[in-house]
Amino acid sequence: MTALHLRDIALSLPGTGEVLSSLDLEMRVGGITWLVGESGAGKSTLCNLLAGLSPVDAKVRGVLDLSEIVAVRDGFGGASEKRDIAEAAVPGDGRIDLGTGRGSRAMATMRRTGLIAWAPQNAMDTFPPTIRLTDWFARAGMEGPDLTVYGLENSILRRRPHEVSGGQISRISLAAAVVKSPRLLVCDEPTAGLDPEQTDAVVDVLNEQAVASDRAVLAVTHDLSGLQRNARSRDRVAVVFNGHIVEDVSAEDFFAGQSANAYVRALAAAAPAAGAHPLQVADGARPTPWVYRDGDELRRLGEGGLDCDWGGEESVRDGSVRDGEDRDEAD
Repeated sequence: MTALHLRDIALSLPGTGEVLSSLDLEMRVGGITWLVGESGAGKSTLCNLLAGLSPVDAKVRGVLDLSEIVAVRDGFGGASEKRDIAEAAVPGDGRIDLGTGRGSRAMATMRRTGLIAWAPQNAMDTFPPTIRLTDWFARAGMEGPDLTVYGLENSILRRRPHEVSGGQISRISLAAAVVKSPRLLVCDEPTAGLDPEQTDAVVDVLNEQAVASDRAVLAVTHDLSGLQRNARSRDRVAVVFNGHIVEDVSAEDFFAGQSANAYVRALAAAAPAAGAHPLQVADGARPTPWVYRDGDELRRLGEGGLDCDWGGEESVRDGSVRDGEDRDEAD
């Protein structure tokens, strides 16, 4: 079952242009959707959008479809608690038009009520700097979490945020998000800065959340080795390139190089287990025309739009020029 479905999402900022464009993504119940891609591709922007935390001057369009959540009923034929929350935030058919003020308010409502929980990349932002962590959990109406599953001592909660390391506060922020038992858990780089053992422990927590009834997890990562080590059969890998999803595949197909998109195959081949960047980077000029939105240049390469021997020379079909010097002469 699909927990949430983003349809044709676009987000632009003044002076920057479109950060997200024609983005479509399903977040499925029972597994983790891993969001991967190079820095600046739009991964954190997408997470902020789902948390209802986009900049006030951002222009957003598209639809967030929660119709399957709204349709969920408990075993007694009545509406479940989570369905009540969803209907309060999203009356009607469960589809939010994100281009309206009502849409942004609905996103914020779902985060406040726990339908969507958010573990940010900068976890220090979760907690006021002057309050002890144990007091923060108490004031938030949450029981102190068991941090031992995250590789931490529970006594660390007696400290203030600035008295713990970045890796520790990230795990505590994730613990705070998990306590809410959200329908969708959004995590921006939950394993950044962790050693392999700590990474595996955190991913175990994410998997436990995913397999719980009617829950989905969206997690950003740059750690392909940790992803490859921990990926399960129901996990998906959604690859973001220049603000849109170029492919959404099973984790198994991603690491097996079975993607239809050449950029995605190159990214998977760069995972440590596959060796260090086995695909050579072409030298030469950029292919022309240089178009991202209808499919990046590597997708065109994979579809036969380019012939490239990866040895430094390129030949573009239909008589296009081969390098910068030829272009200058042609001009």
